[in-house]
Amino acid sequence: METLNAKAWHQREHATLRIAHAKLEARSRALGRARLACVVVTLGSLAAIGLQLVAPRAAWLALASAVTFVVLAVIHARVDRERDRRDAGALFHERALARLLGTLQKEPAPFITIDDLDKHPYAKDLDIVGPQSIETYVSFARTDPGVRTLTVWLLQAHDPPAPETIRARQDAARTLSKNPTLARALWVAGSPIAEQRDRAHAFEHWLLSKDEADPLARGVLGAVIAWVLPIAAITSLALGTVLGWPSEATYAPCALAIVASLAMRARIGRAAEAVVAHQGGALAFASACEVAVNAKLEGEMLASIARDLDGARAALRALRAPTVALESIQNDLLRIFVAPIFMVELHAVRALERWRAKHAARAEAWFDAYGALESLASFGLLAHDFPDYAWPEIVGEKRFEATALGHPLVAPDKRVCNDIAPLVEGHAIVVTGSNMSGKSTLLRSIGVACALAQAGGPVCAERLTIGPLRLATSMRVSDSLTEGASRFFAELVRLKLVVDMASRGPGVLFLLDEVLYGTNARERLIGSRATLAWLLDHGALGAVSTHDLALADLDASGSLESRARNVHFEEQVTGDEMTFDYKLRDGVVQSSNALRLMRKLGLPVGDEGA
Repeated sequence: METLNAKAWHQREHATLRIAHAKLEARSRALGRARLACVVVTLGSLAAIGLQLVAPRAAWLALASAVTFVVLAVIHARVDRERDRRDAGALFHERALARLLGTLQKEPAPFITIDDLDKHPYAKDLDIVGPQSIETYVSFARTDPGVRTLTVWLLQAHDPPAPETIRARQDAARTLSKNPTLARALWVAGSPIAEQRDRAHAFEHWLLSKDEADPLARGVLGAVIAWVLPIAAITSLALGTVLGWPSEATYAPCALAIVASLAMRARIGRAAEAVVAHQGGALAFASACEVAVNAKLEGEMLASIARDLDGARAALRALRAPTVALESIQNDLLRIFVAPIFMVELHAVRALERWRAKHAARAEAWFDAYGALESLASFGLLAHDFPDYAWPEIVGEKRFEATALGHPLVAPDKRVCNDIAPLVEGHAIVVTGSNMSGKSTLLRSIGVACALAQAGGPVCAERLTIGPLRLATSMRVSDSLTEGASRFFAELVRLKLVVDMASRGPGVLFLLDEVLYGTNARERLIGSRATLAWLLDHGALGAVSTHDLALADLDASGSLESRARNVHFEEQVTGDEMTFDYKLRDGVVQSSNALRLMRKLGLPVGDEGA
């Protein structure tokens, strides 16, 4: 690929794919008109022959137009598939460009839901999952395994993997960052899966299900019925027609086969219908695995993934015959009369159950491998599109240090980055500042960087050094009418979670926004200092934001003076205008804008607000 910046590459590829898509769309319409013409010629010729308007030899014209129709149908299907692939590729670049420009719109809900999101140590506070979340921003996964894997990785920073696992993911994602066309190929291959999620989910559920198959689908009785009745029906029909048997003898076995098949449909019909649905998932996954294998992935982790997917590709190809057989009998006439005589459904279901028995044990590894590949490709594309993002340095020391750290969900033209001086065990920063000055965003930037780093991805920073930290936050706390919990009690529950994590060992990275906001100033100060001191005593490190300048008076608390450092944000006032530069400064903030904001909105302030 020639040297282009990410935006220019995406724009060029998008334009090329849209042009190709338009040409294929025009060709598809032309083929549709040609097929319609063949139908008219075929039916017109047959009608003319039947009305004796033309000689019988005109049947050759009808036959030729019918054959032409079949050939055109095959070509039309191929053109439409290629058109859809070009459209999917263009959508890939449209999404990447929207992310680059900071205009990524609200996405559909993720494939999986997170139970007890409120109880997760940081997911809700940091917007890790859901629409307009970190997961949505990072992910270019199109399959359930891909979304599931990336989500799990982003949510495991409270109990992160070993440093060598993180480094292995980084190495694999770095390799993929040099090949953004693979990310596009995976997106295109996975698009049919995303568009027919129910089919793909049905296939995965069926393959991984521990439920025993129906005895008819696996047992001897089913085999006897599947072979004896069709053979008897065909034999009696052939001999009866040739030898002139009575109708009862000629057609009785056929009737018996139909009755038996219809009776069994109540038992295997659901499985047969599900198998038809499986084809969308199975063949789409086979195509996706083909893309991955053909990419010739290098590196230990990627090579291991490729081996698993190569086995999946070979196995999934074997599903084509039984699933195509079932789809071919969806016509009502074939389904009611022809398929029952030949026991097509029973044969197909038995073939599928034999396939599942042979491959189910390895299926979970297939899905895990594909999910890991999509997740790594998402990280790789993020690094490709944002070359100024840093690959974190993973160290053994419990440490967090960043240069030019920003929040990835803030549009690039509005993002302000700040340095975070080294945070080590037993040390913290206390962040003060005016309303809307950037305190919460700073804490979320630290948390998001930690989550991305522990997942193995690049981070929105010029440089990041991080050790084996366990992330926990108490930021976005609210009361609950359904549970009868006040905001203060809800915050205590979150703080208890952070404290419990710290009690299990050093290395907790805590982020506390407006700690103990829901109580009076005196109790807030006592409780906040005690909580912060306890966390630092137990080897935790982190950041606390507050409006309460008394908490920032570290000299008044001998237990914190040497272990906490004050930093702040401030506003700039010019006349009646108030602006923020979102730059982090050392020390305690010397101004407040609460009364100024009240006055600006026309709220009564009083003489003391002058």
